Amino acid sequence: MKIYYFASLKEALKMSSEEITLSANMTVAQLREKLVDKHGERHFPENILCAVNQEIAHDNLIVNGTDEVAFYPPVTGG
Repeated sequence: MKIYYFASLKEALKMSSEEITLSANMTVAQLREKLVDKHGERHFPENILCAVNQEIAHDNLIVNGTDEVAFYPPVTGG
């Protein structure tokens, strides 16, 4: 599965995307934990947002290898 990173997360990780292998029936929360294990918790705090197929995804959503998954920090406006 290809994971996309945006904004300051992309800059911090020094990559815009990466390929990872998913376990069967993996949830967004489990995917996030896998990424924390790989990159460190500081890059994936609890307020980091996830979109699956361009829609905000909750932690209990199950993802599969054909989904488009993106992580990005919360956006603020002014």
